[in-house]
Amino acid sequence: MIRKFLISLSVIAVLLGYVAQEVNLIRLSYEIDRKEKIFQEILEEEKQLKFKVAYLKSPGRLDAMMEAAKINFHLPREIRIVKLSLQEGMPAQNTPAGSEGRFGNWLNWIQEAQAKTTRG
Repeated sequence: MIRKFLISLSVIAVLLGYVAQEVNLIRLSYEIDRKEKIFQEILEEEKQLKFKVAYLKSPGRLDAMMEAAKINFHLPREIRIVKLSLQEGMPAQNTPAGSEGRFGNWLNWIQEAQAKTTRG
């Protein structure tokens, strides 16, 4: 009689352990689904924010804002590249843009600076 009771108790303990394991598995699957849904919402929000940033940076929108604020920007009449020399006592040279060939002197890019002015 005690032997049957111990066997029954062992079977019940194994079955309860199995049920507990299945319940935990179902809980984990619900948790994974919930977190995947949150992840998808965050990805959608990121897409919307990237679109909003692109819209805010769009040239048409910026032009409309400048017109609304009555800001009158215009391109300078002449664009010049001013070469700054690292040697003391050397005068800077003013050369028109594009005079150094198609791609410019790319080896000396550190020594060059470009400035645009609005003076007429």
